[in-house]
Amino acid sequence: MNQIITDFFSSSLIPKNRDTINLMTFLTLPESVNKMIVISEIGMPALIGVVKELEERFANCKSFPLNHDDKGANATNRRNTGWCIKYIMKAYGYTPISKRSADTNSIERTRVGKFSKYFYTSTIYAKTIQNPQYTIEVKIL
Repeated sequence: MNQIITDFFSSSLIPKNRDTINLMTFLTLPESVNKMIVISEIGMPALIGVVKELEERFANCKSFPLNHDDKGANATNRRNTGWCIKYIMKAYGYTPISKRSADTNSIERTRVGKFSKYFYTSTIYAKTIQNPQYTIEVKIL
């Protein structure tokens, strides 16, 4: 396990099991983080960058399924996946965009249904931390 995963599970209420560790391992891969950052830079939810592969890998996993077949439609697991992404994005300097109006100061979310089988909405992130804990270095070979 990498340091982000270790730190996440030491401070999270999300159950630590083989499937959640595998989910976090996938989400913290440099390729996955880079996709989430690139998508965030164009103003779309970070989830969109990884959702297709995420759903292929984890839709039917035993202890953390993302599909809609089980009781409660696994909404908790999809919401917890969002918490995982939020934790990772913050480590790289990205935080949720706030939607400010006269009566609300909530997090900006948008529909992702055309990109996803199982997720309905997702958070939009922006680079707000100038000296993040981690960075991605892109190399052209």
